[in-house]
Amino acid sequence: MLKLVKDDLSVQPGSPPRQQDYNRRRFLSWLRDEVAILRALGMDHRRIAAVLDIEEHDVRAFSPKPREKTPRRNLPRRAVEALLHGRHASIGGRTVAKRSRHLIEIASAYTWDELMAESGVGSVTANQIRLWLEERGRTLRCGTTNPQSYPTE
Repeated sequence: MLKLVKDDLSVQPGSPPRQQDYNRRRFLSWLRDEVAILRALGMDHRRIAAVLDIEEHDVRAFSPKPREKTPRRNLPRRAVEALLHGRHASIGGRTVAKRSRHLIEIASAYTWDELMAESGVGSVTANQIRLWLEERGRTLRCGTTNPQSYPTE
């Protein structure tokens, strides 16, 4: 169980909340921030527990979780439906099941203009499809107004 123990009640920047200002949510937020800072400095769980005077398993619970190196983004249903029933859907096969297995090939057959012309696809959905393809190492076919061809500053 975590409890706030503080002998000195003076106000210091970065110190835990004082006893009269005690708020569990604020204290846990402060503790989480302290653990993240000490982990970033390279301290291990045991040393952080000794510095903050808490249990080692509490340090593990408050430690930031490692993020995945490759984000796993799924396409929204609207984009999937547009690709499965669009003009290049026949590339994937005759049935929806076969088409869904070849969704990357279907999506990469589109140009930006063709994608924008599909029913139910606007600029947001088209950008989601473009980013989804880029995460998988593919791109849209080159077109005249593809946003990838615009100069970026």
